Amino acid sequence: LAVEFSDRYGQPLGTLLSRDQNHTAVVPLAQVSPHFIQAIIAAEDKRYYQQGAVDSIAIVRAILEAIQARKIVSGASTIPMQLARMLEPAPTTLVNKSQEIWLAWRLFAGMNKDEILQAYINRLPMGGNLYGVEAASRAYFNIPATDLSLSQASLLAALPNDPTDLNPYYNWQALKQRQRYVLDRMVAEGYITLNYANHAYQENVELQPPQLDAIAAPDRKS
Repeated sequence: LAVEFSDRYGQPLGTLLSRDQNHTAVVPLAQVSPHFIQAIIAAEDKRYYQQGAVDSIAIVRAILEAIQARKIVSGASTIPMQLARMLEPAPTTLVNKSQEIWLAWRLFAGMNKDEILQAYINRLPMGGNLYGVEAASRAYFNIPATDLSLSQASLLAALPNDPTDLNPYYNWQALKQRQRYVLDRMVAEGYITLNYANHAYQENVELQPPQLDAIAAPDRKS
């Protein structure tokens, strides 16, 4: 895990990254705002708690699209499939997609839904070398993930779709467009009302200054 340093007044001094230079923090599901959990499920896998490791309907649709286009057009990825891809990343091909589905089934057979979701949200790419909702919440808003408001949570849930092009420091408007999508999905799934979504979208969210002082932990073998 990355280790954050602060002075006696609580002001951040710097961050010591893990050896692979990733800034991450692992938290249990109970310590993540329900707003974020609802937002990420609505945006990434709306039938997560009702289906198995794969979405059969989406898989069939993706196969038909791939046959017509002669390439993979839609990933049809459920949360277990996305987690499988995080654990064993590989180029998007039909063979690798089949292996991804197989690993998703193995994860689904050995873990319950909450365990899979917890592993997933702690590995989400959140921009730069940030991974997981807790690290992103502290880096962008200086608060733990449990305290995320709906507006903050929906912004973070928008990031994994394209953490590079949706960088909040450089592409704020693009991130806001994706946030609108996330909020609309939450409305469609009955998590929030349209009025609540509009209020969250219009809320003024302040970002922490980007952390430029993170350093990587030395390898003990060196």
